[in-house]
Amino acid sequence: MAPLVSFLSQAHWGNAEFLQHAIDILPDPIFVKDRRHRWMAINRSFSALLGQAPEAIIGKSDPDYHPKEQVEVFWEHDDLVFDSGEPDENEEVVTAGDGSLRTLWTRKFPMKADTGEVLGLCGIITDVTVMKQRLREAELIQAEHIRQQSTITAQAELLDRMAMPVLQIWQGVLLMPIVGELNRQRATLALQNLLDAVVRSQSHHLLLDLTGMPLVDTSVARYILHAVKAVELLGCTCVLVGIGPEIARTLVHLDVDLGKVVTKGTLQSGLAHVLGRLLGGQRAGAGARRAQGASAQQRKPML
Repeated sequence: MAPLVSFLSQAHWGNAEFLQHAIDILPDPIFVKDRRHRWMAINRSFSALLGQAPEAIIGKSDPDYHPKEQVEVFWEHDDLVFDSGEPDENEEVVTAGDGSLRTLWTRKFPMKADTGEVLGLCGIITDVTVMKQRLREAELIQAEHIRQQSTITAQAELLDRMAMPVLQIWQGVLLMPIVGELNRQRATLALQNLLDAVVRSQSHHLLLDLTGMPLVDTSVARYILHAVKAVELLGCTCVLVGIGPEIARTLVHLDVDLGKVVTKGTLQSGLAHVLGRLLGGQRAGAGARRAQGASAQQRKPML
């Protein structure tokens, strides 16, 4: 005979005291109810949960130890098992014997006669209070982490804006110095600031200063050319300044086509170029006005 079969065949297996001892060693509270919701059997952990001796619980029911609103939940799920004959589980809040509120995960199983009639139910409880508390703490930590990340992102964007300001240095002339590495995010932010400034100031000249850029690769060159074309569509001419020997060699090596974009080695030379165009345009405009005035004077009729 197999050891397990031999063990089950021993007389004490049918002894109620032995069965009580078997469920008392389990850490989870266990209870058995009849269809009138009375506790017919419990283990030691269930007694500890209610804070009552076993003899004070057997034959009693939920209203004897729990508030009405909690009893309504317990009995609703009891009746689901009684009526359907199927197991049920629920997470519920229970007032323990010490007055504390505990969060319990309760599984209920139908107890049936040989005929299939549901005579009662057996419930197994797992206290998940600590686990739920830790989950809430984890959610708070996660929420705080998200908040901090949002703050860091906002600060990074602010620093990017400060590192790439758009300055109006002359009437109709803007300057954008680019400091630090230019990635996709910074390039997008810089272009947005640049276009807004061009529209707002109605400027026709832009100095894009690359002096503070540590390196230029294909992606960076593409960002720069994209910015140049974008401002030109708004009627603003762009001059690239601060292109030193290292950046020049890189652009040649990458075979970057700057097209008709004006480039200058320093900010001073770029500014001189722009101011020269401005002053030249002003002189040309003044000359045209003088010529128009002289022509009008000549057309006056002689008296």
